[in-house]
Amino acid sequence: MDRHACITTLAGGSGVAMSVQEIQRLVREAGAAGTPLRISGRAHWMDAGRPVHAGRIATLATHTGVADYVPGDLTITVRSGTTLRELARITAKEGQYLPLDPHGSEDGTIGATVATGSFGPLAHGFGGIRDLILGAEFVTGVGSVVRGGGRVVKNVAGFDLVRMITGSWGTLGIVTEVTLRLYSLPPNPATIAVRVPDERRLGERIAAILAAPAVPHAVELVDSATARHCGLAPRTAILIHLGGNTASVAAQLQAFASLGAVEVPTSIWSRFRIADDGAAAVIRLSVLPARIAELWNNTRNVLAATEGAMTQASAGLGIVRCILPAPAAASAELLSRLISSTERCTVIPERLPAAAWTSLAPTFVSDRLSLGIKRAFDPSGILNPGILGAMA
Repeated sequence: MDRHACITTLAGGSGVAMSVQEIQRLVREAGAAGTPLRISGRAHWMDAGRPVHAGRIATLATHTGVADYVPGDLTITVRSGTTLRELARITAKEGQYLPLDPHGSEDGTIGATVATGSFGPLAHGFGGIRDLILGAEFVTGVGSVVRGGGRVVKNVAGFDLVRMITGSWGTLGIVTEVTLRLYSLPPNPATIAVRVPDERRLGERIAAILAAPAVPHAVELVDSATARHCGLAPRTAILIHLGGNTASVAAQLQAFASLGAVEVPTSIWSRFRIADDGAAAVIRLSVLPARIAELWNNTRNVLAATEGAMTQASAGLGIVRCILPAPAAASAELLSRLISSTERCTVIPERLPAAAWTSLAPTFVSDRLSLGIKRAFDPSGILNPGILGAMA
């Protein structure tokens, strides 16, 4: 069955909180019947990843709420169906926040964010979800509850189940609860844009920004289409997010003044996050940060004549993200050229037309270690089968 399978809601009704026991029961019933499950949060990214051949969609949208919150420890434990918007609202009351802004709507869930290993521009300053998650609880493919990590910053050493489940796309277990590291809200956030007048000297401009006496929270390179989407002038620019007290932000703004930086509304980051809304293909390419200008220029050359395409780059992380509309995404030749545009480049397709997955990205889990872990946690292969590729 395709990704438009019959939906099974794991709750007694709209707004009724579900329990871990209910999730266990559903998994065990699915295993006994040999019915694969498509795991979902609020179903915003059902077109991401390879097509999943599942008979039922298990949604955790009602498995929400705070299990534990200790503001003094800067940690919070929430159920996986809790949205990023709700998490931000709760922590803001204590002057805190989770510095995580994955691409997509704020109505996405923390469980889906953990399962997909998603991140956004703030990963430049704070790391991704693997750096912010302290503990996790999940239900395996046999219905067992497994807990890893803890609810404090310092955890006991051992096999890292938390980082194993993060980014596993639900193939090892259904995430039910996570403990997160929080930070104090910066009192004076600011965003500046630095023009890139000559892309042939892009590497020099990026190096100057990264070497400046500042501690930016985010450094994102955007093409003219992305800039226009964010409400800015349609030209290539580097967006820099700053935070701190008044004196700190003022000093950082001064550090970038010589580069012609101008302040822009901080609200642009909300529009930046949803730039890929409705895209038919999203492909992430990564190299060592020192080669980011080379990767950017190569991908821009490939997409130069592609109407509606957007290109973004996390300069300090060495990541370029290409967003393609439906007509372009249907071109196997264009996708192939884009993926092979730079040597020694890691390619991670986030979204592709269903027919393109087999030829462009057949599998991520063909090695013995990955297969062994999968069989240990989901021996019947009922959790999101096929989303990471074929299992031998």
